[in-house]
Amino acid sequence: MNEANEERMREILKETFAPVDEELHHDLWPQMLVRLDREPARMPWFDWALLALAAAWCFLSPGIIPVLLYHL
Repeated sequence: MNEANEERMREILKETFAPVDEELHHDLWPQMLVRLDREPARMPWFDWALLALAAAWCFLSPGIIPVLLYHL
């Protein structure tokens, strides 16, 4: 890009994006404590089904275990 294009691109970006307010207006720690006190997320049934399927697959063909470990 030449200098004119770069300058025009800077102008377009400044017009498009609002300035970022870098200063926090309140403390975030109380909100974090409330979030930590909430009940933990539950695992959906399909996650358990996928886990059972993977366990059965490893039990029925143990040769797949190194392949699965490689992809972790």
